Amino acid sequence: MNFRVIALFLTVVTVAIFLAACTPDTVSPPDLADAAHVYSNDCASCHREDRTGDHGKNITQPELSDFTEASLEAFLLDHKTAKNLTPEQVAIMANWLKTTS
Repeated sequence: MNFRVIALFLTVVTVAIFLAACTPDTVSPPDLADAAHVYSNDCASCHREDRTGDHGKNITQPELSDFTEASLEAFLLDHKTAKNLTPEQVAIMANWLKTTS
């Protein structure tokens, strides 16, 4: 009897850990608002508020469709005007760019 209880407990714990690991990272609405604020302050002067580009490239959804969030993060970490962003801000910006039009 004790063996079955222990085995069931270990199975439940293993499944819970697996499911937690499979849960996608999400960005909360305040983080998205922060991303929009960062974009307006640091990016819009070159990419325009509507992200269609001016001095900077067009960064609307059709233009970003080939990028993953990870590749956007790598790009942003190397981008001249994004160097003052923390890694967390870069991740939030990459998510914002991929999930907004």
